[in-house]
Amino acid sequence: MANFVANQHNVNPLSASGFTFNIQKIPELTYFAQEVTLPSVSLPSAEIQTPLSTFYESGVNLQYSDLTVSFIVDEDMSNYLAIYKWMVGLGFPEARIQFSDFINGSNLNEVSDGNLQILSSSNNVIRSIVFYDLRPIELGGLTMVTNQSDVTYLTCDVTFNYTFFKFEGL
Repeated sequence: MANFVANQHNVNPLSASGFTFNIQKIPELTYFAQEVTLPSVSLPSAEIQTPLSTFYESGVNLQYSDLTVSFIVDEDMSNYLAIYKWMVGLGFPEARIQFSDFINGSNLNEVSDGNLQILSSSNNVIRSIVFYDLRPIELGGLTMVTNQSDVTYLTCDVTFNYTFFKFEGL
């Protein structure tokens, strides 16, 4: 065990609060992200049936869980509205022209890349995780209340699906 510890380059634990998160097309979200869960990744096994037994081979397609981000809603709701407009543009609830207006008239495309930067105990970026082709699939509700004695800030969850993520070198 001592030999293992002696070979460690870094014995500092990773802090859960040491991160930044941004989506290229929604800069309004950058400074308000409160919680990001690095999604799980699975590699389902391929099942091979034989008359005597069942064998399992490694799968060939990684499956990524959805990405959920909790954020504080800013006072003029610009971060919430940016995501909402993105979803309206993709879902065009009133008319098909909402989609073309969205694509032609905004800086948002159907998808956008995102970046989760992991910070060291010195607040330096040590890892960068890039999510490719993010698109919002769920925007949480906002609960407003009047019976609280302390000021609390509204938070909201947004869930994205994406093609894949990868760790970029630093």
